[in-house]
Amino acid sequence: MVSLGARVSSPADIVERLIGGGSSVYQGNGLDVSIIIVNWNTRDLLRRCLQAIARGIGGVRAQILVVDNGSSDGSAVLVAEEFPWVELLRNSENAGFARANNQAYQRVQGRYVLLLNPDTEVSPGSIAHMVQFLDADPQRAGVTAVLRNPDGTVQRYHKRLPRWRYVLFSETILRNLFPGNRWLRAFYMHDEPFESMTEVEQPPAACLMLRRSILMPLLFDEQFPIFYNDVDLCRWLYDRGHRLFLLPEAEVMHHGGAGGVCELPDQGIIDSLIGLVRYYRKHEGRLCAGTLWLILTVNSLLVLGGGLGKVLLGRRSPKWWGNELGKRVRLAIGQEAFHYPKGMNPDLMSCVVTCRH
Repeated sequence: MVSLGARVSSPADIVERLIGGGSSVYQGNGLDVSIIIVNWNTRDLLRRCLQAIARGIGGVRAQILVVDNGSSDGSAVLVAEEFPWVELLRNSENAGFARANNQAYQRVQGRYVLLLNPDTEVSPGSIAHMVQFLDADPQRAGVTAVLRNPDGTVQRYHKRLPRWRYVLFSETILRNLFPGNRWLRAFYMHDEPFESMTEVEQPPAACLMLRRSILMPLLFDEQFPIFYNDVDLCRWLYDRGHRLFLLPEAEVMHHGGAGGVCELPDQGIIDSLIGLVRYYRKHEGRLCAGTLWLILTVNSLLVLGGGLGKVLLGRRSPKWWGNELGKRVRLAIGQEAFHYPKGMNPDLMSCVVTCRH
């Protein structure tokens, strides 16, 4: 696990170690892994992320690409000045997570692609362990790491793919009525200690290394701009018999949700549910997607009805209820908080304009 008390190398130290003799970060062919980091207004976390990579790359031949999504906090300047060994792509506006990853993916040269959030810090040797794990068996499609909170506890971002029993008990009021139910525990893999190699259907893109030879020309479907793009990719791999694993020897500290999602209204909860309906439409068909939309709409009515009762009892404010109403209306009509910038090349997008859900 990453030591919170470890010395942070100065930019000069890092550049000297990486660009000087014996560098592990290369430009050119023969690369082991291409690391893609999409950043939006997380300057300080991005610095720590890149410093952790520099400290712990450990002999792996790596290409590192950072896509800055129009940050206003000086993130791009930071990368250009302090990390000259990083390939920096600058967007003038926030192009979303899926689109930005696809931009970087067009430039990758490594045998493997590592998707990494800017709010992560990889522990020394973890990237090497992941490369060695995939090298050991060509049938392994991808590998993820154990994600830990800054206090060292394990994060439960590794899940099973969405199925009706999991969705009903995790995304509706059934979650509150039956807390800790077995379907919720199964969905979030709560009973897996992650102390040995574990197959995972839906590892998060916060840290996910994939075998490039099996991937599509575009990494993500851009009709999922922020949420469910990684779930959609995992489903694509699952349907084709490709297996993904968690490797306990690889550990990453993850400042969960700090990678820009917290800047969205309600931390992106409604956008995530819209992405879930869209996912069902793509993979299960319109009838299933319509059924899911109806279930979520009824659930919204129940939440609003219960919330109104709390207002009348003085336990909630009318302002809170009004905000909740606005969120639930957005969900019903499929109105995401995130919008692609105007003039974006439609040839690199799929279904963004043609469907809300």
